[in-house]
Amino acid sequence: MSLMGDVTQGGTIVADFESGLSAVRCANPAVTLAIARDPALPGQSVLSVEYPSPTADPAGRDIWCDASIRDWSAEPAIWFRVRPHQALKLSVSFFDRNRVAYSTWFELQAGVWQPVRVVFEQLRPNPYFQRPDAKVGAVIDVTDVRAIAFAPHDPLAGRLAVSRFVISN
Repeated sequence: MSLMGDVTQGGTIVADFESGLSAVRCANPAVTLAIARDPALPGQSVLSVEYPSPTADPAGRDIWCDASIRDWSAEPAIWFRVRPHQALKLSVSFFDRNRVAYSTWFELQAGVWQPVRVVFEQLRPNPYFQRPDAKVGAVIDVTDVRAIAFAPHDPLAGRLAVSRFVISN
């Protein structure tokens, strides 16, 4: 789990926005999602997110992106780039094959594209939420990950942009 330099070689795209918003969802209708282009990331669509102030629902600003490739075991990490309008903490989460929720958090700077890298072996189960059917205690198993989520943990309303998600070194 680290902020890292640009990874431009190799890797497998597991979620992107080239087909629009059909594989992206958020339960809160106050969150606005759109597809955009950014000259800093030529040749790819990015997801633009406008989110409201937090509500009583702790998952009220979670954005889920369906994985087009569900077996992530070929690589040790997933990475993506994010550009928040204002400095914020961002959570990244997914459920593994055992239905265990894994989450990690990153502190991000305002106004610049930053790569985020989530190393699978460094993840721990989410301490705040687990599904009733989760096999807690099992070793993380990324051979069937259906979606990846991210959420701003920001006391204000704001906006951010996210690039495609890639499994890579």
